[in-house]
Amino acid sequence: MGPLARAGVIAAGAVVVSALAIGGGLWAAQDDPDRPHPGDVHTAAPDCGDLGELLDEHLPGAVRDLAERGPLTGGEGTVCRWTSAGTSDTPRQGVLRVEYSALFTDSTAEEPVSGEDRVSAAATALAPDAAETVDLSTGRGLVWRGGSGDTELAFWADNLLVRVSYTAVTGGEPVSPDEGRATAVAFAERIGASL
Repeated sequence: MGPLARAGVIAAGAVVVSALAIGGGLWAAQDDPDRPHPGDVHTAAPDCGDLGELLDEHLPGAVRDLAERGPLTGGEGTVCRWTSAGTSDTPRQGVLRVEYSALFTDSTAEEPVSGEDRVSAAATALAPDAAETVDLSTGRGLVWRGGSGDTELAFWADNLLVRVSYTAVTGGEPVSPDEGRATAVAFAERIGASL
């Protein structure tokens, strides 16, 4: 075999080895918990969306000052925040923060864990023991009073966890816990309807 034929065999061998390595990597990545599984309803976290008149009603003059999307361990997340603090002369000032976490099925575990199960476990771990169950049109949610007087609400739909945090003051006084809860539920209902 001449030098030209040897070079051809070496080049062909390199192409075959490269193709096998790439193909093997793609095959192995199909069970990657950081990638959506075919059974996951939500393959990405949603964007911030438009909360329209609901935002105008509860946080007049609010502007969105944060909208970030990025990877999570085993999923993808979006964080959105609207604030009216210092943006308007209205007596109500406050902040609304919404976090979306699309958690994907982990089929790399000995016993695969669905995205829905991961979201349910994350919501339960997130909420304190004092959290109350709230019925939403999208299903069940948990609501509680945060440490700094804000209202927190978490609900899930399929493999998507949504966390709503709302805090506001009117005339220098924090909104009542009942009003905070009702407002967080209203935002959760609006968000749930858009999923």
